[in-house]
Order: sequence, then C-alpha cells, then structure tokens
Amino acid sequence: MSAEENHPHHTAHEMLQDPEFQALAKRKDGISLVLTLITMFVYFGFILALAFAPDALSGRVAGGATLGIPLGIGVIIICWLLTGIYVRWANTEYDQRVARVKERL
Repeated sequence: MSAEENHPHHTAHEMLQDPEFQALAKRKDGISLVLTLITMFVYFGFILALAFAPDALSGRVAGGATLGIPLGIGVIIICWLLTGIYVRWANTEYDQRVARVKERL
C-alpha cells in the first residue's frame, strides 16, 4: 500500500467542518478583532486629537519638539507591538494547532 493510500486526502470542506478547526478559527477571529479594535482606537484617537484638540498636542516637550511628535511615534510603536503580538501568537499557537488538525484529518 502506498503512502498516498495510507493518508487519504480530505477536502478543504472537511477541514472547515472539523470542530477543533472551527474553534481555532473562532479564536483567531477574536484575537484579530481585539487587536484591530485597539489599533483603530489608538490611531483614530490620535487623529481626532489632532483634529479637535490641536492646542493640546502643540505643547513643547524636551528638545523643542511638540507633544504630537512623540505621540505619533508612540502610535507607530504600538501598532508594531500589536502586530508582533499577533505574529507571535500565530507562529507559536495557531500554526501548530492547524498542523495538528491537518495531521489528524
């Protein structure tokens, strides 16, 4: 018996119907949603502050830069960190669990 016959191929539909895979996909969606909402809150909060409270961001901080500069850099850093959190989770948990589901099927 060949290796192909020992490991029958399953369709993508079968994988999508698998309860473990569905739970994993739901978790991925939840994590993605939370991180996306945090990113949007931080980004749009900064934009709204620029639009509606420019005086608050025009105050000078160390080195003569306005407060808006370090806050803008902070927005970028927070977005990088949130992306890093997702990538780390996907690489350490999600990918391994998907591989286990594939092996089981």
